[in-house]
Amino acid sequence: MKKQMKNFIVAGCLFTIFCLTACGVSSPGGNPATVPDTPVETMVPVTVSPSAPQDTPVPQDVETAVQEADLPAPVEEAAPVQSSGQNQQSASGSFTGVMGTEFIVPEGFVQLDEIPNIGYQYTFWHPEYEVRIVVYEIAPGYIPEGAYETDYNIASKNPDVTYFNKGEKWFVQSGYNNNGEEIFYSKECATDNGLKTFWITYPTARREFGDSITAEFEKNCRF
Repeated sequence: MKKQMKNFIVAGCLFTIFCLTACGVSSPGGNPATVPDTPVETMVPVTVSPSAPQDTPVPQDVETAVQEADLPAPVEEAAPVQSSGQNQQSASGSFTGVMGTEFIVPEGFVQLDEIPNIGYQYTFWHPEYEVRIVVYEIAPGYIPEGAYETDYNIASKNPDVTYFNKGEKWFVQSGYNNNGEEIFYSKECATDNGLKTFWITYPTARREFGDSITAEFEKNCRF
């Protein structure tokens, strides 16, 4: 009986030691067990509601992390592109074109951003008197074959032209558009460094102002 009791006590001690070892707790005299500094909290599942409002405040720690992250700067919304002829900027004084045309724009005009089909174009507009000045330049290598001769023939036979004059490698024309509601005046010159032209149009009702602008512009224009 005593022998059986002794064996039972020994077996109980061995079972206790086994349980402590399995749980990570060492027996006296062994290495200390490693215990986390803070207890591990139980994770609570997060449920995302599809009907959650869009303006839910951003947690402060998340907002700070986003601000400190090395992210590219936001792209600013580009200003709407204005259509041809609508981008206006004040313009007056002396101008020199890419191909060397020199001219003076009178006071009160604005420059319009217009793109020609070929060559270079400089457009100016007087908002109050509705006077439009357009200067064209085409480099020698880009002039359509027979362009000057074609323009000359059209101008010399145009029934709307009331004034026509010509010289060596140049001609001028003046007349009416839109059933007499608009006056036009133009000069075209074939030079060694390209084909140069200017056009001036204005309402017939603004003739006094338009005629003075035309005379001043032609006097100061050098092809």
